[in-house]
Formats: sequence, structure tokens, C-alpha cells
Amino acid sequence: MAVAAPFWHPSMARGFILDWDGVLADTKLDFGPIRAKYFKGERVPLVEAADMLERDRRADLERELYELEMEGARKATPVQGAHELLEWLEMCKVPWAVVSRNCRDSIFEAAKRSGITLPGVVLSRDEGPLKPDPQALWSAAGAIGVEPSLCLMVGDFIYDLYGARRAGMRAVLVERSNPDWERWADASYGHLADLVASLGAPEPLVPWEYRELERERGRGWLERAWEIEAALPETSPEILSVALAAAGLGVGGLRVDSKAKLSLEQWEETPFLPLSLVDRPLLSVLAQVLGERYPQVMISRDGAPLELPPRAGMVEEAVLSWMN
Repeated sequence: MAVAAPFWHPSMARGFILDWDGVLADTKLDFGPIRAKYFKGERVPLVEAADMLERDRRADLERELYELEMEGARKATPVQGAHELLEWLEMCKVPWAVVSRNCRDSIFEAAKRSGITLPGVVLSRDEGPLKPDPQALWSAAGAIGVEPSLCLMVGDFIYDLYGARRAGMRAVLVERSNPDWERWADASYGHLADLVASLGAPEPLVPWEYRELERERGRGWLERAWEIEAALPETSPEILSVALAAAGLGVGGLRVDSKAKLSLEQWEETPFLPLSLVDRPLLSVLAQVLGERYPQVMISRDGAPLELPPRAGMVEEAVLSWMN
């Protein structure tokens, strides 16, 4: 089945970035004893929290963490569906990378034990920075030659999802069921093998940015709103708020005069914008503002038959009138 915007499916990604432990290889690591020893059992990010320790104690933690990961790597087995996923990526010629918080030695040892051929791009904690820092994912995307917005992060932990959201990537959660984590994913699969099966028979999924809208107003609303193309009120001080309101209601096409630039008044009405964007083309400012939250919205030049009102509070009424 063909999948088109505003819907989405993992098979649409041009590049895959895969977590390692728990996604491709199962090493059954238990960090509980280390957390108990060094952090009174608190569920802290071990690598980052190590910086709070004295030098000798930090060195002990790093050594024990390395030994634990190597022990797990020597017992590693492939996650069910891992080989099939890599076969699909090869068949479809989709470039991929591994980005992991594990040490590099353990990744290569686990790959050998589980019979997985690693890609040319493997970023471990030895290279840094670490997820959820988006730079880790941007580095991987750059290394495989795919724009971050066209990449998919597949992980089994909240840091994978946080990192993907911050990097402007799609995100899939596998091998875990956690509602608090799933809310940050574009899709969730109980098992990696379920994701693989879905890749062979893609169905339209509501992506992260429209999930609440679809829940409140229904799938039909999203389908109809997506067909709307409307001109933005380029002289309105609230133009960016209007654009966000329209995109939040599912409007799929926004148009603005190619010569229009961000005014000081428009910057003043949009507190989150840096002052350096004043006098920049509105096209590029809109792309920056909308791109991370509503990446599928089309922003194009010049007018459209429908015109959005100058105030954000009036947008819903206008959209309702166009849909009725």
C-alpha cells in the first residue's frame, strides 16, 4: 500500500540509524549493581553521572562498566528479526549506521558472537557525543550521506527517542512497551520482528506531530485538512503563530511571498526567535520554525486562493469554514 503525507511509515526513511544493544544484539546487561555501588541505586545516566565522581572512583566505574559490557558481548545473541532487518536494508539499498552508548570493543565483540556484519559507520561512546545529544545522530546521518529529516532512529530506550526528536528525525521504539516512552515515538513495535514484517507491508501511520490531532478530531479531519493550501498573512505581526496554528490543525500547504522578510514587529511577537533572523526571508524562517515539529508541511512561494487570517486565534474558524 502506498503511503503519502500526512501519513508516514518507517519504510519511507532514506537512512536508518540503529541502536545496538537490545535492537540488533541482546547482551542482557544489568547495570543495577553498578548503580547501587556508585549512585545508591538511582537510575542515572552512568556515563554522564561518572563526571560527578572523584577521579579514582570514576576510573573504577569506567573499568567496571567496560568489563560488564564485554562480559555481555561474549554471550551476545542476535535479536529476533535483526538479520532480516539488515537483509531488507541491503535489498532496498538503504544506508544505515549504528549509534550506541556502549563501548566500541563490546559492539564489535557482540557482532562477532551474534553473526552480524556491522556497517561502515559505528559510533560508540568512545567517539562521543552520546544520545540523547542530537549531535550523535547528526554525525551518523552526515556519515551515511542522508539529511537528518529523512533518517529514522530505531531504538529500545528513551534516550533513542529523545535524541531523535531533538535531531529532527523520525523515531521507532522496539522491544519495549512503555507508554511514557511511546509518546515520543512515531511508531512502536513490541518486537523488532514486527517492524520487519511491517516494512514488507507498509500501512499509513499517523506520525508523532499529528497523533493528538487525530485522537481529538479523527483521521478524516487530518485527511481533509491536509488538502488545504493557504496563503499566510505576511504583514501580520503574528504570522509565525498563525503558521503554527494552521500546521497544528493539519493544514498541509502554506504559501508566502518569495520577497517577504521577517520584520522587527514579527520578531517582537515571537519571543522564541533569535534577533538575528530579522530581515531574513520568511520562507527560510518558516522552514526553520515549522521544520522540526511539522516536517511534512509544504512551504512554498507566492499566494494561494485561500488566505489565513492575521490573528492566530482566528485560524481554527477559517479552517473549519474551508472544510465544511
